[in-house]
Amino acid sequence: MPVTLPSDAPQTLGEAFARINSVTAPTMTDLKVMVLVEAAGQTLYEKSAEGAEDARVKALLIENGHEEMKHARRAAEAIKILTGEDFPAPAAADNPYLTGHIPVAAITPEGLRKTAESEFNGDALYARWADSLDNADAAELLRANGREETDHGHRLLEAAAILEAQA
Repeated sequence: MPVTLPSDAPQTLGEAFARINSVTAPTMTDLKVMVLVEAAGQTLYEKSAEGAEDARVKALLIENGHEEMKHARRAAEAIKILTGEDFPAPAAADNPYLTGHIPVAAITPEGLRKTAESEFNGDALYARWADSLDNADAAELLRANGREETDHGHRLLEAAAILEAQA
């Protein structure tokens, strides 16, 4: 069942990324947007993996994608803890941020390093969000996501090194 965006939510994936990256203390709408963005992340990584010729690079991208869906589920769990509301992570077909053009990361060392930077920034973002919450359980869910964002960045740097070794 397609997810309906909250009325005050960004309407596109690009707008959603911009919003979550500018927020220091998330509202419930921001947390819902994060659920949708993280769920979309699985598809973004899978689509990028399709363009990877090296099986090791492809596997690293797919692993990141699987963890993006875990992040979406944790953010949804944080919403449930904070409000009692169910806002489950949607499948790709039901995610309003996956309509239209799906951006694909460049499978080059430079493109992978640039994406790694955004993943490392995600760790700091989640830490800020967690620090703003009054609920320790919800905050820990966000911190767990942040730690894995750093793992994603390291995987992307590993993928970049694999490609550079082939050049």
